[in-house]
Amino acid sequence: MNEPSGNPLLAEATRSTRWRRIAIRLLLSLLIFASGITVGVGSTLIVVRRGILYNIHHPETMPERLASHLRRRIGLTDQQTGQVQQILRRRQVALQGIRRRFQPQVEHELTQLQREVAEILDSEQRDQWDQWCRNVQSTWLPDMPTLDTANQSPPPSGG
Repeated sequence: MNEPSGNPLLAEATRSTRWRRIAIRLLLSLLIFASGITVGVGSTLIVVRRGILYNIHHPETMPERLASHLRRRIGLTDQQTGQVQQILRRRQVALQGIRRRFQPQVEHELTQLQREVAEILDSEQRDQWDQWCRNVQSTWLPDMPTLDTANQSPPPSGG
């Protein structure tokens, strides 16, 4: 419609410009779409990581939070929610007992790993490595929580 009928060079230039604009719009749309995916994935990873770290550092909140989640997810009654919460507390104490038994072995292996890697580093690298190891350990392997013996008893040994 907008093409001049008498000048073929001008008509070709107009078509070329139109295709260039279409290509630019397509590329910009793809760029915006890819940016949205990146932001969405990044945000999800941040939220998931925070949730995992919160649960690692605050295991005492797990029974109540999980029971509440199950209440919404599968429609537990008030009575069922309370029962599930008690079961979760009891099993959590058992799992903490298992962790207490194996934690020294895990810590020994991590210490060995840290020492062996440190042996091949120069002093500046070793300082950075040691700091990184301390950060990872405090983030992902916090101290063991104390057993809540007021409401639960430790699991029976031997079995």
